[in-house]
Amino acid sequence: MTGRAIGTRLALAQARSEAARARLSGTISALQRRATPRALAQDMAETLQTRGIIALNGVVETARRRPLAVGLAVTLLSLFLARHRIARLVRRRPAPRAIPATSPKRGSSK
Repeated sequence: MTGRAIGTRLALAQARSEAARARLSGTISALQRRATPRALAQDMAETLQTRGIIALNGVVETARRRPLAVGLAVTLLSLFLARHRIARLVRRRPAPRAIPATSPKRGSSK
C-alpha cells in the first residue's frame, strides 16, 4: 500500500467513526428525552388507553355474541359486591315482644 492509499483509508475510517459517534449521540439524546418522568407517564397513559379500548371492544363483542352469559356474569358480580348489604337485610331480627295487657291493680277503685 502506498502512503496515499493509507491516508485515504484512514480518512474514510475517521469519517465513519465520526458518523457513528454522531448517530450514537443522537440516540443518547433521544433516550434522554424519552426517559423523562413526563414522557414515561405519557407513554404509559397512551399504552393503557389503547389496551383499555381493545379490552372494551372485546367485552362488547362478547356481550353481543352471548348476552345471556354476560348478563348472568354481571348479575353475579353485583350480588357478590353487595353481599354485605344483602346479608344485613336478610339477617334475622328478633321478633317484637308482645306487650302484656295490663290488668287493674288490686285494691284500686277503677
